[in-house]
Amino acid sequence: MKVFGVVRATVAVAAGTGLVWGATQVTDTADASRPADVRQVAADTTSSALSDVSLSCTGAESAGQVQVASAPTGWLVSPASGGSVTLTGKDTQQLHLARGAATDAALPAGVASTVVGKGGLATGLVATQTQVDHSVTARGLAVAPCGSPVQDGWYFGGGDAKGRVARLVLVNTGATATTVNATVVGTGGVDAAATVTGTVLAPGERKTLVLGDFGSSLASAAIHLTATGAGVSASLTDSWLDGETPVGEDTTSSPVIPAKELDIPGVSATSAAPEVRVAVPGKAEGIVRVRAISPSGEVAFDKVSTIPAGTSGAVPLTGLPTGSYDVQVTGDVPVAAAAMSRTASSGTTDLAWSPAVAAANGPAGIAVPVGIPGSSTALMLTAPTRTKADVVTVTASGTDTKTVEVPADRPIVVGVEGAVAVWVRPARGGQVHATLTIGGRRDNAALLATVPLQQTPLSQSTKRLVAARG
Repeated sequence: MKVFGVVRATVAVAAGTGLVWGATQVTDTADASRPADVRQVAADTTSSALSDVSLSCTGAESAGQVQVASAPTGWLVSPASGGSVTLTGKDTQQLHLARGAATDAALPAGVASTVVGKGGLATGLVATQTQVDHSVTARGLAVAPCGSPVQDGWYFGGGDAKGRVARLVLVNTGATATTVNATVVGTGGVDAAATVTGTVLAPGERKTLVLGDFGSSLASAAIHLTATGAGVSASLTDSWLDGETPVGEDTTSSPVIPAKELDIPGVSATSAAPEVRVAVPGKAEGIVRVRAISPSGEVAFDKVSTIPAGTSGAVPLTGLPTGSYDVQVTGDVPVAAAAMSRTASSGTTDLAWSPAVAAANGPAGIAVPVGIPGSSTALMLTAPTRTKADVVTVTASGTDTKTVEVPADRPIVVGVEGAVAVWVRPARGGQVHATLTIGGRRDNAALLATVPLQQTPLSQSTKRLVAARG
């Protein structure tokens, strides 16, 4: 494909600059050697499969598993043969993964691991880490994507209740040191006592920062994480014990990027009302609207609140009938938000954090944990505008593919029971938000986790800008 344009010869375009555009990685180079002020150039673009992918799993205080999945073979552009997937951490082990399938491996307590895909298995690779904690001090199902380092993002968790603790796990997967700041924000703004700045991680180092118990001003705490250099892989664990009664535990690794319109699918209402936390990062107060929409299209909750600049606040979704909802958060200024669900309002329960999910304009997937007692799974899809999407459910007995229509005014729920991997691909030009809700039971009480699907590139494009001839 050739695209023509005009550039000034005095401007150099750096070779090797990587850009992500939809589901394709693009690299541009320009030949600016011709001594002319203005000239015409042509862009020659070629596509090829990815050959090397690394996904970081931060690990947790308890032992768990890593699940890995490969994108449906029919979605791959000129799939390469061969390839390998390894899990590096305490030990290095080869994972036996077939294209379009899924597999899993043990994840020791307190250890970070990296899933490395090479050759033909690098394309369309996703991974998650899972812990089912049932110790005397914590209980809950935690499922978090393994992904790429971040330099700037918001995480939500912790609170002022006795026995509630937030732990931020940081892993430097880069080749140079990185410095991390974890700024804790509450109703009074930045809390200097809870904030941790200047944490230095050497290459390959893993650190855990214990951020709570929080005071009353941090009942709706938000954590703003920033990192230098190549960034840091991070996850936040919210662990809550009311005396000797477990309230729940969850780990989130998907940072929220502030925006004026946010979407949070898969929020569960039970006898406990869900809670939406909203942070306003800027210097102007935010007028924030929170709406909960059911799969039938009913607006079951609608409230407008004013949140001061540089603070965070909570909006309880009171009065919701039991069920699953899509929560829309809009502000007149960019905001960050996430929602917490509980399996019940009393007794032994579990909690789940649902971060705002970015819309995917290309293939997105999740490797689903296996072996959870009483496991149930459901996929919720929403769309900013009406679109269609292909949903692929991979189970131990085979693969099921269906095309669903996602309206712009309400969420849809797709059953994916027995899945070891779930993949979603919106129609060309469309976008979808996708979250998987995972339930289970242990010790005669419910387990709950929600996890967003991760968009993954299926090819990379190299574009070279050269002087047009003729």
